[in-house]
Amino acid sequence: SVEGQTHLPREQFLKNLKDVFEFYEKKRKEGKIRFYGMATWECFRTTPENPLFLQLAEVMDLAVQAGGNEHGFRFIQLPFNLMLDQAYMTKNHNVGGKTVSVLEAAQEFNLGVFTSVPIMQGKLLATNAIPEFGNFSASVRLLQFVRSTPGITAPLIGHKLESHVKENMNVMKIPPLSELEFNNLVKRMIK
Repeated sequence: SVEGQTHLPREQFLKNLKDVFEFYEKKRKEGKIRFYGMATWECFRTTPENPLFLQLAEVMDLAVQAGGNEHGFRFIQLPFNLMLDQAYMTKNHNVGGKTVSVLEAAQEFNLGVFTSVPIMQGKLLATNAIPEFGNFSASVRLLQFVRSTPGITAPLIGHKLESHVKENMNVMKIPPLSELEFNNLVKRMIK
């Protein structure tokens, strides 16, 4: 079973995924879509020993089988924040003989990575989880951390109030952290 599909044997899941990719490739040829991806929760973040795990290289192989080298599989989505940091911290994917994180694997495969739950549905706002920097609100600091993480294209965030939208849009007024700034922030957080 993969990605919560506990009723399906792994082989059937992979066959179904290939069938879906073939469907998307057909829609690409028809001009209905340009690209496609996978929104996930567990499969790319957990350890290879976990039955929910899926190697990104396996998914890429299915995409090539479905659409050739010019396939349209271009994106993944997964949760990432200060609590759910496995996408960055866990070295669990094999690419070119190296064991790397899913974010590093995605970079190797030229995949865009969108993240969900960057502020953990507001739970991280109450924890003082992220150090102060730049006189920004906690939500902007959390979004800045996620969007500055190497390998991430952009965080996706839900909003219930217009005031949250306005506050969180402040992150667009500042550039992402440089690699040095990001590394220094991570060092401050793990002390």
